Amino acid sequence: MGTQLFGRLAYVFALLSSVALMPHGAAAAEANFFAGKSITLIAGYPPGGGVDGEMRLVARYFGRHIPGNPTIVAKNVPGAGGAILGNQLYNMAERNGLTLGMAGRSSFLLSNIVPQKGISYDLTKFSYVGGAGGTNSILWLRKETGISSVADLKAAKKEIVLGALSPRSQNAIVPKVLATYEHWPFRVVHGYRGFNDVLIAIERGEVDGLLSHEGSIQNTRPDMIANKTVKPIFQTFEEFPDLPLISDLVTNKDEAALLGMLNAPSQIGLPVMGPPGIPADRLTILRQAYMRMVADKDYREDAEKRGVPVGRAIDGADIQKLIAATLTSVPEPVVKEYLAYTESDSKSEK
Repeated sequence: MGTQLFGRLAYVFALLSSVALMPHGAAAAEANFFAGKSITLIAGYPPGGGVDGEMRLVARYFGRHIPGNPTIVAKNVPGAGGAILGNQLYNMAERNGLTLGMAGRSSFLLSNIVPQKGISYDLTKFSYVGGAGGTNSILWLRKETGISSVADLKAAKKEIVLGALSPRSQNAIVPKVLATYEHWPFRVVHGYRGFNDVLIAIERGEVDGLLSHEGSIQNTRPDMIANKTVKPIFQTFEEFPDLPLISDLVTNKDEAALLGMLNAPSQIGLPVMGPPGIPADRLTILRQAYMRMVADKDYREDAEKRGVPVGRAIDGADIQKLIAATLTSVPEPVVKEYLAYTESDSKSEK
């Protein structure tokens, strides 16, 4: 009897052990899957632009960090702000982890909530690998305004003129939203060719400040921060401990939804993604490899040299959650309001 019981227990133990080992064995098989293979990495824009440049940088380094060191083949499928590539990835690409894309930034990431023709994909269902260009945006004001805090900003009676690039850029729309809802005395002047032109305008006293990605001043004109020509007032993401978050300053739910919609693409950057349904273990391998790549010293130095935004890396699983939370269920009035803000105002053109 004891021998039979022992035999049964041994059999159950062996069975449980084999089951416990199965995920590890499956993971190992997935890791071996990439050996000797090629991954096609596709940009949703034509050669020569920023999206293409970032795609080719990833193509150069990504394979080094994937088990089996697959070859990365760069390709372009341009059109409709990345939507053509999005349609192909979603509806036509094999779901095996060997076809990935970098469709685009803001316009692509807003494509499921801002009306566009020819969209046949659901942003929430792509297999996101990671994004490396997430950047914090900061409101910088020149010292002559006398404003050095949010309290000063709220109490300001004089018009504050902010320089921006285009009517559709975040640095133009966010201040307009805050002027509408918080009644802060912002007036946006857009039409500058680049941030450096805005910084020159600040030095000349033509404008009072700008809302910019963190690197636009820190990397190009750190002297303006060191000599306190400009001062930071608030930030988009929690990075500097003594700087207020814009999300803590808003007072209206529609305003919060609109700002969340505007700021999410900046947090994500330019994501690497695949079609829905890539096997989970295989997708985990790709995500881990991506995070190793963006931490690679050689990758980061090359990115800086090429002028490719590195920012803070965000894992594919976090991208999936962020898109589900901010870029899928924006109320229709908020979308209409966004579209109204993007329309060119001839009075505010430079």
